[in-house]
Parts: sequence; structure tokens; C-alpha cells
Amino acid sequence: MNTLKRRLLYYGLGFGIGLIFVFFFFNNRGCSWLPENRIKDLLKQKIIFVSEQNITVLDKLNIDESEIKGYIENAEVHFSKSVKNTNPRIYHLEGPTAKNENFVSQVIIYDGAFVCEFVPNKFSSETTKPTEEGLGIPVVIPEQKNYFYSDTSKYTICKRNALGILEDSTLMTKFLASGRVDLKNSRLKLKPKPEHRLTIQGENGKKIGFKASFYKEKARIFLFEYDGDDCD
Repeated sequence: MNTLKRRLLYYGLGFGIGLIFVFFFFNNRGCSWLPENRIKDLLKQKIIFVSEQNITVLDKLNIDESEIKGYIENAEVHFSKSVKNTNPRIYHLEGPTAKNENFVSQVIIYDGAFVCEFVPNKFSSETTKPTEEGLGIPVVIPEQKNYFYSDTSKYTICKRNALGILEDSTLMTKFLASGRVDLKNSRLKLKPKPEHRLTIQGENGKKIGFKASFYKEKARIFLFEYDGDDCD
């Protein structure tokens, strides 16, 4: 029995020392099971947008949209200052940017949605409200290949092709260039799956709308908005 106790003691000491090395030398990045890293891993699967009115806030603070991804990766998530038991959840972030030593923001995450809202220079999760009007401008988009994909129904594919989008990869290219989240016409609290309305600019400058839901960590498009009767 004494031998067993000694072995357990040595195991516990070794495990504790290993944790110390992970925390101090890897800055928590190797611990995907930690709550902060679980939130950040979740954000990596989503399109992060800033509302039109909050883009001006970033401009006034001299924060470029391209900085947001790095900021989120390095910021600290303050769970005690966050609102976690609602839909959407709102997480309080603090961290450095290129010109701000400690920049404060909130990130709004809807259950089951593939978009989330980044709210800059907001100091309280309690008083932060999701934007429900206007457009959301994507500032971080998942890097995984074919993040957008059309469902396999002939009706959906026919409408996509009629709009001049022959491949899903073309749709992604257009979204990177001109994509917007239509906040008024998205239903991000819908159960069992939120419904997203997104827009892009077509070849003729006309806006093209489509609707999608989150499925297997990707955006599954189930409707292209096309007024023609080609597919009826």
C-alpha cells in the first residue's frame, strides 16, 4: 500500500509540473480543454462580423479590420464579466492591438449560428445588445476549404447556376470580396437551426441574396434568391 501511495504521489507531482510547463511555456495554447481556448476554437469555425455603425468605431481607434483575427487569438476572455447563460452569449475580451495596449470588446455568439458579432470598444457585456438592423461586414472568415456549399437539390443548384455562380468556390470568392450579413432578415435565434441571409455583389453590380444554415461546421446554402422562372 505504501508503494502505491508513493507512486500516486509521484504521478501527481509529475502531472502538476507538466501543467506548469504548459501554462508558462505554451501560454495555454496547447490546452484545448480550457474554457478560454474552447471559446476561441468555436470562433475559428464562424464568420465574425462588425456592424456598419461599429466599423466607424474601429476607424476612429485606428484599428484595421485585418487586426481583429490576431486580437481575438491573443485577447483574454473574462468569464466573470461575460453573459453566458442566454442566447446569444456575450463574452468580454481584453487584449492588445497595434496601437492599443489594452483594447476592450465584446463578442456575441448565437447558439447554432455560423456568424457572430464583434462589438469594439464596449466595456460591459450586460449593456451590450446584438445588432438587429442593417448589414454586418465580415472581418474574420474561416480558412477551411469550401466553407460555403450548396445543398444537392436540383432546385437550389438550378437557381445558383441561373445567377451565374457555377461553382461554390466562386461564391466564396465573391463573398470574400463583397459579402454582407443581412441582420434584419436573418433569424439567428431560430430553433432548431438559425437561418442566415447573406448577400454578395453579382457581375452586373446587382445584389444577390442567399440563405444558409450551419451544418457540420460549414455554411449549407438551401436557397438562392432568383426571380426567374427557369427553375420552376
